[in-house]
Amino acid sequence: MSQQTEEGPQHPPRAGDRRGNDRRRVERRSPAPPWRRPWALVAYGVIGTLAVVMLLRGGGDEEPVAPRDETLVERPAEGGTTVAPANPQAAAGGPEDAYGTAGYERLVVEGEAAVGKVVRAEVFCEAPQNFTIIVGHTAPRSVASLIRDGSVPAAVCKYGRSGEPRREDLLLLVPPDKAQEFSTAPVVNDAFVERRRVVAEMEWVGRSETLALRTAAVFRGMIAQ
Repeated sequence: MSQQTEEGPQHPPRAGDRRGNDRRRVERRSPAPPWRRPWALVAYGVIGTLAVVMLLRGGGDEEPVAPRDETLVERPAEGGTTVAPANPQAAAGGPEDAYGTAGYERLVVEGEAAVGKVVRAEVFCEAPQNFTIIVGHTAPRSVASLIRDGSVPAAVCKYGRSGEPRREDLLLLVPPDKAQEFSTAPVVNDAFVERRRVVAEMEWVGRSETLALRTAAVFRGMIAQ
C-alpha cells in the first residue's frame, strides 16, 4: 500500500527497465549472403527470361517452313539426285487411257506400280516455268535427265475438265525438245482462267520428293484430235 506523508501519497519504486544498459545499443545484423544480394536477384531474372525465350523458340533448331507458292524450294543435301531403277512392268505395257478424275485416282491408288507408265490424259496448264528441285532424293530417269542447274521446266496443270467433281493439281514437266509442241496446245477459258488444253501422252511420275511431293508427269507429245 502507498504511504501517506506530508508531501502526499508515496508509491513504491518502479521496477527497473528490462533493457538495462542496452537501451542505446544499435542492433547489428550480419551481411546477406551473395545469392540474396540485389545483383544476384537481377541475374536470376535475366537467366529465367532467356530460358523461357529459348524454350518458346525450340532452341533455335526449327527447320524453316517452305513458302506456299508455285516455286519449289531447294533444301541443301549431300550429293545430287539419284536415278531410280526403271519399272519393268510399266516399260512392258503400252500407253493407256487415264482421263478425268477416275483415271487420276486409279494412278494414285496404284502408287509405285504406276511410276513410268505412259498414259493418255487431258490437262489444262499454265505457262511453263523453271521450278527449283529438292536435291538429295531419288527420281525417275525421265525427271533426273531434265534437271539443269537445280531446276526443271514444268507447268502447273489441272487434271481433267472443269466439270469434274474433283480436280487435282499436276506438275507437268516439259522437256526442252518438246516445248514447241507443247506451245501448240490451244488456250481456252478454263473456269474463268486462261490455260492451255493439253491432250497428250505423258509418263506418270506420281508424288516425288525431288519435286517437293507434288504429283507429276512428263510430257511426251500431243495426241491428234
